Amino acid sequence: MDLILYSCKARLNSYFRHKKMQRVLLLALGIVLSAFYAWLFTYLLQQARDGGLNMDVSQMLGYTNLLLLAFTILRGFFPAYIPKADFINRIYPVKPLKRFWTELVVELVSPFYFVLLNFLLLLFMMSSDYTVLYLAQSFLVFLTAHITRRSLQVFIERRINWRSSAFWGAVIMAGAFIALEARAPMFEPVNSVMMLVVHLASLTSFLIANYLLEQAAFEPKRRTVNYSHNARRSLGWRLFKNHKMAKQLLMFGLGFKVLMLGIDATVYTAKGIHMLDKNATLWFFVGPLVIYTYVFNNVWGFYKNLWLTTERATGSYKEFLKASLLPLRMPILIDAALVVLYVAFFNHEQATFILLMYAAAVMVLTPIGIIASFTSPKMVKGGILSFSAKTSYLYSFLSMLLLGLLFLPLLHPMLYMVYPVVIALTLFAMVAVLQEYKQFKYKLFETLYKTE
Repeated sequence: MDLILYSCKARLNSYFRHKKMQRVLLLALGIVLSAFYAWLFTYLLQQARDGGLNMDVSQMLGYTNLLLLAFTILRGFFPAYIPKADFINRIYPVKPLKRFWTELVVELVSPFYFVLLNFLLLLFMMSSDYTVLYLAQSFLVFLTAHITRRSLQVFIERRINWRSSAFWGAVIMAGAFIALEARAPMFEPVNSVMMLVVHLASLTSFLIANYLLEQAAFEPKRRTVNYSHNARRSLGWRLFKNHKMAKQLLMFGLGFKVLMLGIDATVYTAKGIHMLDKNATLWFFVGPLVIYTYVFNNVWGFYKNLWLTTERATGSYKEFLKASLLPLRMPILIDAALVVLYVAFFNHEQATFILLMYAAAVMVLTPIGIIASFTSPKMVKGGILSFSAKTSYLYSFLSMLLLGLLFLPLLHPMLYMVYPVVIALTLFAMVAVLQEYKQFKYKLFETLYKTE
């Protein structure tokens, strides 16, 4: 217990150690938003009870739990991948079970989960339809989502001993969890305490599976660099291929995008409708947002040697602009190819909007990425498995906001007039930042090359 308390305290101290005022304000904003959404869901539940919606209270609660489940899992992968935090190194003499419980509890001590729990408690206090039974069920749902995210992170980050007894034990316990969930899905509202006990048993089996999976994951995936000496290969290709950390993050982000577009394509093939039309937030995955929020909002943090070479050679802001576009070429080409294939086979009805939006997004997000790389650089350290942020959270959310403005033509075609305004503003801001490069280069050097 002492280890858990100490680790939780260290986690909180580390979060508020840097930019304390900014993070306190962000936490306050999260609490305000949780209160707003609690009020909104209370209103929707009341409308469902009074017949004002095309669903009853039970269906509304089921959709709420599904949203909670999806949002908690996606939080680890979008807008940027958040690696699993290993608070206790395996070389320390701590028993595996004690290490597992400590890391599980400490991971829950985060502003995101605090805001989420605040939302659930406020919803319980505001809505008479949201009973104690439903509140307890929502707790089980978000714990299940968290364990699901941890399991996915283990598969992504570590090598698995597929033949070990721990892995097959995890498979058996995960099978028990899937069997119980197929019989009685956890997101569906419960009407008795006995069903809550069944869901608790299901979560327990999943928790055991996660523990056994971590025991079967014996070491991080190895990272090797294979240098190409083929003169016909472009510099953009070499920058993409040889930077393993950037390539892994980009490929993971692109894979996540393929998954979301693939789900929409599957639904369209089966039912003739698009998930994008039902949930506007899914349009984010059509644009090139993941390319920037994963890597290129901190291009010099990843390619700091390229920055230093350009600085020593010329120091001209035009050269910096050219250098910052070099690593972006190959990921954008791959991402654009995926979007073109998706449009050609599954969404040609919206082809005009998607292609115009994608082109405008590149013209907007590229200047924002260049601005973020100069004004808010991050030192990329510890490899892909580290818990440190790889890009600026502020500029990631700003990128999402600006990309959201490009979806306005879905409301009315006249709103395409927003595109030149947004593009012009971002280009103007980029030029202003590049002209002040001499003031930023010292901060860049200190951030990228300082000794800790």
